[in-house]
Amino acid sequence: MNFIYRLLVASCILVPSAMYADCVIDSLGNVYCSKYPNGGAKLNNLGNVACGKGECATNNLGTVYCSKIQGGGAALDSLGSVRCLGGCEEGSMKMCEAGKI
Repeated sequence: MNFIYRLLVASCILVPSAMYADCVIDSLGNVYCSKYPNGGAKLNNLGNVACGKGECATNNLGTVYCSKIQGGGAALDSLGSVRCLGGCEEGSMKMCEAGKI
């Protein structure tokens, strides 16, 4: 019994947790997702898709900023500026990929 318990615990540790990227739909109905596990995707003020390595947020001017760290968080401060874990970088379509069936 002790061996089976150890095997079960080891298998749970070795199996990575599921990682998901955010996806958004552009004005033409196309789906785009971040290329990065736990990456973000948002629409900017012009309706264009922008993605990043980490979570993304849109500032008060409509610009999308994302965490520079994969899976890192992003949020607006009280002044409407985006603050990110590990620093922010502007979201980009280059960090997106088209959703597939």
